Amino acid sequence: MTGFVGGALDAATLDACAAELHHEDWYESARRTTGRFGVSVLHHGARDPKGCTVWEDGPRVGAIYGAVTNLDELNLDVHGLFARLFEDPHDLLSELDGSFIVVAVDGEAERVVLASDKLGTRQCFYVDGEPFAFGSEVGALATLLDDPQVDERAISDLLMIGHVWGDKTLVQGVKFLPSGTVLDYRPDAGVDIESYWHHTFEQSADDSYLDDLTEAYRDVIADMADTIDGDIGLWLSGGLDSRSMAGELSRYHDLTTYTYDSNPANGSNLELAAKVSEVLGLENRRVPVDSDALVDSLDASVQLTSGMVGLSTFVNLANVFNIEDMPDVLIEGCGQGGMMGDGIGRAAVEGSKSPEAALYRAKHRIDVDDVRRLLRTEFDPMTTYREEVRKSDQPDLYSTAMDCYYRNYFPRCDFASNPIAESQAGTRVPFSDTGFLRAVTRMPLSHRVGSIPFTNGKIPAGTAYPKVELVRRLDSRLAGIPYERTKVPPARPMWQHAAGFVVGTSVDRIRERLVGDVHTYGGRSTIGDWYRTNRALRERVDDLLDSACERPYFDADEIRRLQREERTGEAEHMSAISGIITGELWVRKYIDREGRDGGEGAVSATEAEDAPQPAD
Repeated sequence: MTGFVGGALDAATLDACAAELHHEDWYESARRTTGRFGVSVLHHGARDPKGCTVWEDGPRVGAIYGAVTNLDELNLDVHGLFARLFEDPHDLLSELDGSFIVVAVDGEAERVVLASDKLGTRQCFYVDGEPFAFGSEVGALATLLDDPQVDERAISDLLMIGHVWGDKTLVQGVKFLPSGTVLDYRPDAGVDIESYWHHTFEQSADDSYLDDLTEAYRDVIADMADTIDGDIGLWLSGGLDSRSMAGELSRYHDLTTYTYDSNPANGSNLELAAKVSEVLGLENRRVPVDSDALVDSLDASVQLTSGMVGLSTFVNLANVFNIEDMPDVLIEGCGQGGMMGDGIGRAAVEGSKSPEAALYRAKHRIDVDDVRRLLRTEFDPMTTYREEVRKSDQPDLYSTAMDCYYRNYFPRCDFASNPIAESQAGTRVPFSDTGFLRAVTRMPLSHRVGSIPFTNGKIPAGTAYPKVELVRRLDSRLAGIPYERTKVPPARPMWQHAAGFVVGTSVDRIRERLVGDVHTYGGRSTIGDWYRTNRALRERVDDLLDSACERPYFDADEIRRLQREERTGEAEHMSAISGIITGELWVRKYIDREGRDGGEGAVSATEAEDAPQPAD
């Protein structure tokens, strides 16, 4: 699946909005209209036939953007799914598993139903006003606004957190559809949004939950495999998440694994990925990572992520454009590590007096005071955490922090980069499954990643116990291959992983000082090195920083300081710079409407009529 747009739009405006979506020449398309509503879909067609379903029954039309994995268990076909969705969406959606956005339109009743899956693995946005519209890219919807304005709160999130939380987007008037949510629209009543799924975090008293979690993991990989036809590729870093997924998925399909040729910069994961592939009998291919390719893919990547994911977050995934002989479906283990205990560590919870403090401690890219110096707004950056905490109905600090984490970090960061891969191949995320979510959310705080003593929680103890234990339980062969982060195999005791991480990180830092090597944990960033050495990238970044300095919500002097120190290598600021430039690039295209004739606002009827017309 690649993208969709729809709403209470006439045919010309619908086509014009669809023309704004990222497009490749080989995409197939479908358009359905009913009454005064329409839906336009771009999809992979025969390359991934189970990745998109378009449905029509008289005045009712709809689409499943993604795949539902348990229709057979529910004794439902596609027609039955949409019938139940109109009849009682909350009842149906609480039972559905899979990675999807569901769109249903009844032209006769003038009603639209939109729903996200339980984990928010796919993006959907909607216009909070008239004309009512929805879509997979904010840019396609921003064209409907007469006078689009930047949402400075989203800019603040992008800087401090590295992505955007809540239902905000970079433009006022367009909102994100949260995970586990159903939107019901009728012209006379407007938009009604309600959650149908609530996570619970009742901690297991011991490690017995791991039995259910291991079984559920096997089940979700098997269910995901059933939704795939054709060639399958899997990103394999050599780490624990990707190797466990490779091991299970290879039971059902032949796979080709792909590994970045600089992962990390010292190349240590290349050897480990090759070992994992050899044990599983899989072909392993290296994918080139270079700065020239980043320059070429930057605009498309920012468009596909609607500008709301910092460059440092999606830079690796953007290398999907460098894959030769693209498989039909390309999968990664994104999200697995965070759910398995590596996301919010014990120190963030145990060392905080409030959920918002725990969230800030665990999930921020740059210091809040640095953000305050960068921004000239009345919006305090910490407000985002407080707002999300107020939305939660959990009973304690730990559960509230985890609830906010699940509702924001996964859909708005981990999975927000997926559209980049989706633009080139079908994708799947297996974790939006009732059994799996109920098992993994029982993880006790004591099993989340700890920290090295006397470091004030700043240095993690290698990895989380459930990540290691899952590999041990799934495949003893894979448990015998060292883990790049800790330098020891999963089969070894946890104390050895903690020790290995400390020693390995220390060696990497010494290597960087001696020979300028760039490593994963601490030190300079790869993007920063590219900025200093690649003229085309530097000119592009500097151009975006120049225009950002003209924005009323930025402090130009502070941006210039970051730029100067990054360029000379005096300090590392690429986490902040990456958020500035991705947001700025998107704002220039969709709010300033740079490069559009006359810089006009909403799409005109003439422009709409001249737009490419999708075929059924």
